[in-house]
Amino acid sequence: MAVTTANIMLLASQGTNLVVDAETKSTAELINIAGAVGIAEGHLTIKNCNKKQFVDLLSIKTVYPKNITFDFTEIKV
Repeated sequence: MAVTTANIMLLASQGTNLVVDAETKSTAELINIAGAVGIAEGHLTIKNCNKKQFVDLLSIKTVYPKNITFDFTEIKV
């Protein structure tokens, strides 16, 4: 079962450190999650960043840049 963005934001507002998949959330959703994480002094790691446009990543970063990690790792099997 997928967790809704609203539930992720609720967790983020509690100061939780989160890992979110960029492929499953819109840029607007990631910006909102980053804002909730930053206000509560948590940390957000966004995986699969290579799936987003660079300009979108810049938009996300402007919210709370010190509270976000972008993961561009590509696992090859």
